[in-house]
Amino acid sequence: MAAACRSCEREIIWATTAAGKAMPLDASPTEAGTWVVVRGQARRATDEDARLHRPRYTPHWATCPDAADWRQR
Repeated sequence: MAAACRSCEREIIWATTAAGKAMPLDASPTEAGTWVVVRGQARRATDEDARLHRPRYTPHWATCPDAADWRQR
């Protein structure tokens, strides 16, 4: 599901973690990404994912310039 970050307006996608929480990811995959999305569910990338050439994503909170404003205290 593509959307835009409400702070920086960059394109993001939403996925669900195994715990059922929504996770924003940068929309463009990168080789440095540490997460993959399989059937809508985000999980940490593994060696098998690399072998299968699955796109890897970076959590948006790692790249958003306004991430600190969204952190719960």
